[in-house]
Parts: sequence; structure tokens; C-alpha cells
Amino acid sequence: MTTPPHSVSRREQNKAATRAAIVEAALDLVRRAPTEPVTAESIAEAANISRRTFFNYFSSVEAALNVPLDDFLESAVAHLATGPESLPAAEAAIRALRESFTPERLEPVAELFLLAQTNPQLSRMQMESWNDCAERVVDFLRTAAPDAPALASAAFAHAVVGVGRAAFLHWGQRFDDAAVLDSAPPSAHRFRPDHEATEELHELLLEAMTQLRDGFSALQTRAQ
Repeated sequence: MTTPPHSVSRREQNKAATRAAIVEAALDLVRRAPTEPVTAESIAEAANISRRTFFNYFSSVEAALNVPLDDFLESAVAHLATGPESLPAAEAAIRALRESFTPERLEPVAELFLLAQTNPQLSRMQMESWNDCAERVVDFLRTAAPDAPALASAAFAHAVVGVGRAAFLHWGQRFDDAAVLDSAPPSAHRFRPDHEATEELHELLLEAMTQLRDGFSALQTRAQ
């Protein structure tokens, strides 16, 4: 007997819609004024809700702003347990993250990364999310490779997250000359990477993960 699929109630649909509206309102405030602090009051006003309702959904302004990255990393971590058990733990972790780095999932995260470059409030929250992801990879490795030294698991997990962040930083440099992150008054579309830019980020992330898997072969020799 098969279990019928879980049906989403009207209440759940409304809660999801309100949550999405809060996130979009928060991000739109940053798009319009990237260097200005965002408050719960300003988000609530933009989303047509009360301040109390905002805090029913999010513990802080930063938590609302960082939803695209949190959702992206949550998906990546969820992939960790989907690989074959015969696959070495390190290879399984890299494969799971590679499979999560689809252009479609990257688009909102790429925009958020660009917005964070001029918003310290958002930048700090992103760093916390990457660190949390590393700790969750460590937890996976403790289960998948229980005999591995704790230091090895921690070093590998932070290396995986580090190459991911490095790919984002390398990608973000392309916008410096395009005046996307300059001091001119910004408009919303200037922080939204086009399809070509997102595809480039996708390729950089795959390349970074491959380099980690292969032990950074290009660095094994020195110039004579």
C-alpha cells in the first residue's frame, strides 16, 4: 500500500506565501539601498505586515535576508546522504555539493552574494551560514567515516566550504570593472546576474570542487 502524498493545507500555503513575501521585501530594500541598514519595521511595512508578524517568521532581520543562501546550503547538505554507501565519504561530500550547484539554484544566491558586498549586515550573516554548513559536513563525516581522525574531518569540511566561497569571490571580481559594486546610486537590476553570469559561477564552483578532489594538481610543481 502506497502512502498518499502529503497535501499542503491552505494555512500552510498562506504561511509559505507570507514568508516568501517577507524575504522578497527584505531583499528589495537592500537592492534599493545596499549600504543602508535594514530594520524589522522597514521590512514589515514593505511586506504589508506587522512587526510582530515578522518576528513570528524570523528571529532577526539577517535571518530573513539570508534565506536564499540558507536554502541553497540546506539543499547541498541534504544531498550528502543520497550517494551510494560504497562511495568514499570525502568523494560523497564533493559529489553532493556539485549536484546542488545547478544554475537555477544559484541564481538567487548569486544575487545575494553581490548584495552582501556592500552590506556588512548581510555579509556577516553569510559567513555564519557558510560556517554552519561546514559544521554539518563534519557531522556527516563523523557518521560516514567514524574511524577518521576528528581533525581530518574538520579540515576537509572547511576545505570544501572554503573552495565554494573562493569560487564566489573569484566570480564576484568580474563585476568590479562593470561598476556593479561602485558608489553610484544602485538600481535593483544591477545586482541581478544574468543567465550567462550565473552559468559562469556554476562552472567555477564545479572547477573548484574538482581541484579539491584532485589535490590541486596545478600547485604540485613550481616555476623554474
